[in-house]
Amino acid sequence: MRALNGLAYAIALLLAAGEIARFWNSDRFFPMALDEMLVALALAWAAWRARHDGAAWHLAAWGGYCGLVLVLLIETADHQIHGPPKAAGSFYLAALSVMLLIGLWALRRAFRLMRQGSGG
Repeated sequence: MRALNGLAYAIALLLAAGEIARFWNSDRFFPMALDEMLVALALAWAAWRARHDGAAWHLAAWGGYCGLVLVLLIETADHQIHGPPKAAGSFYLAALSVMLLIGLWALRRAFRLMRQGSGG
């Protein structure tokens, strides 16, 4: 559970910091960064609640994270395949693929913890 909690805090921090840096001093911060900020909040909440509730909150938070990353991955792939291609689109595709793999690993880990009885 410690690895899952640590990963949730780390990803939440990276998501929030990335969106804050991306939209700093922009009128578009709300609503453009809202989805990433909500997922970051859900991941932090899941890690904080895990001490009392086990892995139950991780399932929802990591599921939301995977959904968000999958949508971003598909949108980026669509731009790369059908145009107009995004600048550094190949890098984004690789990064989003790694992010999705991390999220899927976390979901699998949370399911295993739930099955073992330490999930709440």
